[in-house]
Amino acid sequence: MKRNFSQWVVLAVVLAASVTPAHAQPPGDEWQVFVAPYLMGAGMSGTTAVRGAEVDIDLSASDIFSNLQFGAMGLVVARKGGWGVGSDLIWMALGTTVRNTNVDFNQGAFAFYGLRELGPAADVTFGARINTLQGTLGFKGPDIEVSQDKTWVDPIAGLTLRTAAGRPVQLRVYSEIGGFGLGSDFTWQVFPTVGIRLTRSASLELGYRWLDLDYASGEGNGAFRYDVLTQGPVLGFGFRF
Repeated sequence: MKRNFSQWVVLAVVLAASVTPAHAQPPGDEWQVFVAPYLMGAGMSGTTAVRGAEVDIDLSASDIFSNLQFGAMGLVVARKGGWGVGSDLIWMALGTTVRNTNVDFNQGAFAFYGLRELGPAADVTFGARINTLQGTLGFKGPDIEVSQDKTWVDPIAGLTLRTAAGRPVQLRVYSEIGGFGLGSDFTWQVFPTVGIRLTRSASLELGYRWLDLDYASGEGNGAFRYDVLTQGPVLGFGFRF
């Protein structure tokens, strides 16, 4: 499942690189800013290792709300003409119990990127994401707790597809790949949203996010690994200035 998503994202980015903005709208002279704070229900599946102690995790999407895994995020995009900048900030407190082990991870993902309009319905993005993880594994019988923190930076490149602005309902799909062994071995993200316009400057934003990280460092008792797919529904409001 994880590899299938990454293959589709790679294909989308490659296709985007070959698109020419033949029918692009004339660039505007004014800055257009979109701000969207979100709440997210998060589930996770994969493998984690803290100081060499490894645990498999499988918290499906149907378990999201029953396990009360929540996070917060905010998205800011500012554009002028065919260029723009953006930031996607995520903080999630993730936790579950796997057999006799309590697994707790605080995960931050802070992305900063530039964008270039390919046409009226597509942008290509390029930038970096700062990842930070605070991992704790608590083993019962005997009671042992191990913890480890890691921070690293991933280069990222992506593609955004969207319907025309100004419609009562706007669809948007953000996708990215990154890492390439410079930070994570590989990372990918797919984030489709539906924006329902409430007023001229405000909208209700509904979506679902998949964010996959495959990161490893150290060896033996110092080994740290986070090969986890985090996914969940998002709910927020968008504001345009």
